[in-house]
Amino acid sequence: MFRGISNLNLDAKGRLAIPTKYRDEITSDFKGQMILTVDYGVRCLVLYPMSKWVETEQNILSLPNLSEAAREIKRLVIGHASDVEMDGQGRIMLASPLREYAGMEKKLIMIGQGDKFELWDEDAWKQGCESMRVSAPVNIQNDESLKGLSI
Repeated sequence: MFRGISNLNLDAKGRLAIPTKYRDEITSDFKGQMILTVDYGVRCLVLYPMSKWVETEQNILSLPNLSEAAREIKRLVIGHASDVEMDGQGRIMLASPLREYAGMEKKLIMIGQGDKFELWDEDAWKQGCESMRVSAPVNIQNDESLKGLSI
């Protein structure tokens, strides 16, 4: 289970060190193999353990090809998907096209999302958080699937 927020730095070669608290689980449960792709709704990257990615990819591939929205999701998410593997120091390489898509510079934010991670440029995350703070109360009230949610 991946949860929490981490401030990270991208090195000059485009590598990112996975926080130590996640490395053992990624190595033991997933043999260090993960998939990095783009989020189709916002400008961030999503890092999936291989087993979760297989399930997600099958769900995307099962979408109807006659739907333009489904084709766009396939182009973005599957088209950008890259195999990544942790090296001996717990780092993964973020390919240049993925970094460019998410507007990533040096400072990044990693957000645990239970079964995957989101990776954000730090400035984009700060702007997104402020926007979410404003919109969340309205969105929660208007979304039937969230009725009764108590945190």
